[in-house]
Amino acid sequence: MFRLYALPRSLAHYRGRSAKQFYESKRLLSAFAAHSYRTKFRVDGKPVEYDRYLVLSALTLDRGVGACGELCNGRCSIYDRRPLACRSVPLGYSRAECFADNDLRAFVATPGYRCDTGDTAPILLEDGRILDHEIKQARVAALEVADQDRAWAKAIVRKMKSGSSALPSLRDIEANAPTAAATVSMAVAWQVAANIGLLRADDCKKLIELQAATIDRELDGGTLNPTARETLLDMGAEYRQLIGAS
Repeated sequence: MFRLYALPRSLAHYRGRSAKQFYESKRLLSAFAAHSYRTKFRVDGKPVEYDRYLVLSALTLDRGVGACGELCNGRCSIYDRRPLACRSVPLGYSRAECFADNDLRAFVATPGYRCDTGDTAPILLEDGRILDHEIKQARVAALEVADQDRAWAKAIVRKMKSGSSALPSLRDIEANAPTAAATVSMAVAWQVAANIGLLRADDCKKLIELQAATIDRELDGGTLNPTARETLLDMGAEYRQLIGAS
């Protein structure tokens, strides 16, 4: 997924609540961004300089069934190896800690979420600071992963700039930004990793074959909504073509 974020270059033009929010947000965006650049937006009729940040992230396809695909009888079936995005719920690792109070309130208020907010529930926050040890660990680990993946992310951006038809251009991403994030299949990212020596060619091929098999299983399962089915059909054709070409 290719997603754009923007912050004004100057605190004077920031419309958040505090300088702390501004600087924490800038720090996190700089840490997670694969690419950043300057641009201008009109604010109250005047041009204002902004920094724009391109963040790349892997995500699972929404199958349209209204629940995580790893749930089994209402329980997480991969709890011991769940990803950092899950380990930091409800305080996402890409969000500044100073937003935690608002984020927690919004999470608890989400219809269908069953959150324990009683007196015996674990304390996650105190005075705007995250206390939960596992969430804190996940947030630190996410920054470490972003640093480890930086060479990979930069290589993807270079391929974008080269005009590769397999990746969206920055202009395409900007055009989509107001309504949705641009996405491509993981095969493209794996191929980039193999091209720069982060992944062996044999391992890249194996990942593509495993992903193709996973797509086939999902299509055979019959629990997809029409949009997800169409997306997986297109993706499956792409993976089969890659397997045939190799």
